[in-house]
Amino acid sequence: MQKPGHHQSRAQGSLWPAVYILLSVVLLPGAAGCSGSPEAENSDTVSGASRSGESSPAIFEEIPPLENGRRILVVYFSSRNATKRVAEDIAAVLQADIERIVENKTRKWGFFGFMLAGAASSFRMASPIVPPARDPASYEAVVVCTPIWAWNMTPPMRSWLRLNKGKLPRLTAYVTVSGNTDPDKVASAMAKESGRTPIAVAGFVDRDFEDGNRPLYLGKIRSIVDRLR
Repeated sequence: MQKPGHHQSRAQGSLWPAVYILLSVVLLPGAAGCSGSPEAENSDTVSGASRSGESSPAIFEEIPPLENGRRILVVYFSSRNATKRVAEDIAAVLQADIERIVENKTRKWGFFGFMLAGAASSFRMASPIVPPARDPASYEAVVVCTPIWAWNMTPPMRSWLRLNKGKLPRLTAYVTVSGNTDPDKVASAMAKESGRTPIAVAGFVDRDFEDGNRPLYLGKIRSIVDRLR
């Protein structure tokens, strides 16, 4: 005679292989695409690699700074370098304050690190972040920049948007950095979390960081700057 709960425990245990298989099918292409690429060390994404563009010229050499007197904040999360570079360039042109979202945990990367990060993003989880120093409600315009993990916004960015729901000003723009994800899809999710529909959306992808495609990169920077003039 089986002990009470024996059948239930065995049934629950048999579910775990199915869960792992499902996660692998959903997340493995993105994790492998990022961790296996030569640009992985500079990538922020878990859905395809994105270069950081570290060898590119200073943005001031190509786009003059905006001088309209507005108080502007650029907020970003970047696990590596790509989104950081985009956010810093936008902030430089806008002469904006800048704040980096810091995840209140240490992630270990590698294959399983990418899988876990991708799973958290796919299931729309939010992760603990260090309390932000700046209040977006005190600014006239805000630009929010996030990398893409498994075709979704990152958990720390989701946390920041939830924390500041209802605080973002009318002049809000969303920026994504991804190997292959539709920026409008992510921007729609960001708008739902924050309660603020953006006036502009820009999606940076791998090819924008290549030396021969610098005009593409600059064009996307200008698409955000021009809406905040």
